[in-house]
Amino acid sequence: MEVPSEIAGGFRARPRDAHKRSVGTVTVVGGSRGFPHAPVIAGLGARAAGAGLVRLVVPDESRPAAGALLPEATVSDLGGDIPLSDVTVVGPGLGLGEEASALVRGLVVKEGWLVVDADALTHLAATCKSVRRDGGATVVLTPHEGEAARLLGVASADVSRDRLSAAREIARRYRATVVLKGPSTLVVSPNGEKVYENSTGNPFMALGGMGDLLSGVVAARWAYIGGDPFLPAASSAWLHGAAGDALVAGGGDMTIANMSARIGSMRIGIDN
Repeated sequence: MEVPSEIAGGFRARPRDAHKRSVGTVTVVGGSRGFPHAPVIAGLGARAAGAGLVRLVVPDESRPAAGALLPEATVSDLGGDIPLSDVTVVGPGLGLGEEASALVRGLVVKEGWLVVDADALTHLAATCKSVRRDGGATVVLTPHEGEAARLLGVASADVSRDRLSAAREIARRYRATVVLKGPSTLVVSPNGEKVYENSTGNPFMALGGMGDLLSGVVAARWAYIGGDPFLPAASSAWLHGAAGDALVAGGGDMTIANMSARIGSMRIGIDN
């Protein structure tokens, strides 16, 4: 599958002297009793998309899945220190308690590269007025339409009616690169001037965990490419959807494990 010219720079061959730290490191912070597997799925996305090191900061309930599905990852306790990585993902399965809210607020105001997904978006929407965004983290937000509506304080139907305007307003309000998921996923720069409308993906990807997987892909591509997150985010949206299309075209079962494997095989083919 040919990569669109406008995002071709998001894929490049690894140098022969690459090592696990030089190709990007990712930390995923999330998980709760009700949603223990979400951060592991994000970690699978990061590994498939090329992260050299994946670190999981998760509750005890997440450890069995982490050990079975992502043995390469290091695992530390949610509520303790967060390991430093090139990019941190926060939100998958995190829950809506006050401790989770405080964790998100702390990460947003701290210097670093941050992908905010899932429950962390709800916390961000609730605390936006108390969060300083004239400094702190460089942020990518990855909402679906319902989460986008919460970020804007409007109805989901308002987002659906004009997805581009909604994405631009979120980008402006939160000073972040926005990946508005859904049919024709939109990627918008913080100033709203750069827009990428993704053409890959299909209805069979309407499956729990797909957004978590994408957050890990975005983090890994950003950790590898570096710099402005717009290109890594746009190329991640394309790769994620292209993997889904390839899986359906090949008659494969649309599961998170199969999607992760397909992302990995496609990325390796493109990056070589």
